[in-house]
Amino acid sequence: MSRFSFLRTTTFRLAAFHMGLFILSVVVVLAVVYWFTAGFINRHTEETVLREVQELSNAMNDRGRIGLLRLISERAGDHRTDMIYAVASPTGEIIAGNLANWPLPNTAAGWIEFDIKNRGEPGRKRSAVAIILPVHDLGWLLVGHDMTDRYLLRGQILLGMIWAVSLALVIGVIGAVYMSRRVAERVEKINRTIDRITAGSFADRLEVTGSGDEIDRLVTKLNRMLDEIARLMLGMRQVTDNVAHDLRTPLSRLRARLELAQLEPDLPDAQAATLEQAIGEIDRLLGVFNAILTIAAAETGRARADFEPVDLSALVAEVAELYEPLAEEKGLTLELANADPVSVSGSRQLLAQLASNLVENAVKYASPGGHVQVAAGHDLASGRPLLSVADDGPGIPADQRDKVLERFVRLEAHRGTPGHGLGLSLVAAVARLHDADLLLDDHRPGMEQPGLRVSLRFPG
Repeated sequence: MSRFSFLRTTTFRLAAFHMGLFILSVVVVLAVVYWFTAGFINRHTEETVLREVQELSNAMNDRGRIGLLRLISERAGDHRTDMIYAVASPTGEIIAGNLANWPLPNTAAGWIEFDIKNRGEPGRKRSAVAIILPVHDLGWLLVGHDMTDRYLLRGQILLGMIWAVSLALVIGVIGAVYMSRRVAERVEKINRTIDRITAGSFADRLEVTGSGDEIDRLVTKLNRMLDEIARLMLGMRQVTDNVAHDLRTPLSRLRARLELAQLEPDLPDAQAATLEQAIGEIDRLLGVFNAILTIAAAETGRARADFEPVDLSALVAEVAELYEPLAEEKGLTLELANADPVSVSGSRQLLAQLASNLVENAVKYASPGGHVQVAAGHDLASGRPLLSVADDGPGIPADQRDKVLERFVRLEAHRGTPGHGLGLSLVAAVARLHDADLLLDDHRPGMEQPGLRVSLRFPG
């Protein structure tokens, strides 16, 4: 087969078409990756700068102008930092910081990009991003970040993507030519054999390669791909669970050491308060890890081995009794409305955690002087075992109810309240483990404070 006839074959055209789709997909994927990477670098830089601004603002509020200048001088004096600090007079004269010159002739508040010269390295220019803010009685405050390394990283990523696309193009062309020639040669062999048979060589037969059915091979490869995807997903989940599990022990040890430190005689009040805050933060982290591990146990189904008949009414009564002092402390009425005894098959520990989370949330978000209702019984419509917890707080908008069941999701209105966004995630995981229907709806529809009713209907 001649070169030009080979290029006109259907196999080559089909291979070239798929090669073009492959190269296009590679370009699109790499472009998306680059876009997300560049966006992440910019967002991370802005967040870092804004955190520094907040700390400097706190220093200004707590210690005044002298404290602000001292803090800026300390941080600017660290030669290892990539942060840029400068305080300038209204005329642009540098008062403190690590900038040799003010970057703008006409100063205005907002974000800027500019080239800088370090006082320690006057001959070297570097790229920077900064925010300029007015400061009372001082002039202007500039806080920024040296972007040289980050822009270099972004450039290296772009260069790597260009090489990846080029390599993919070369490999694609080679693969297209190889595959098309292979198919064309096989078809040509069949054609020659048919020609010989037509010419009278009836003893000739079409060559059997023994490769097997193409569809069978495709199905086998797809099954292997799905097995690999399942393995990777399981591996990702195990990584999260293992991190939570492995960090609990060192955190518990750290907490014990801090408690021992609290017992030291003549401990200053400031240090005692700091130790107390640190213990509180450790307890919060341990609570997060315990919740993650509990969710993992529920989602993987390992807890099914512990299933046993559970008196749901008695369990709910115990949880209500546990949270009654907290409700009274907040001026709430906690009502236990058990209609009749009811039992379900499940994990008593997880069901107790589920009920505790629901009652704790209800007490947390109920209106001052309000009412919390806890009930366990049978659903009137279906007769299935039912557990419900209701409050008269602000409730959850209907379009947000599915979202709050995800991990680490909290509504904007509740950002200021304690919590880590895992309570309802745990409830949803335990409900799925027990094949229970989870329903979130308004406790008092039409009211300004509709409240929230969380209901779980267990299998009958």
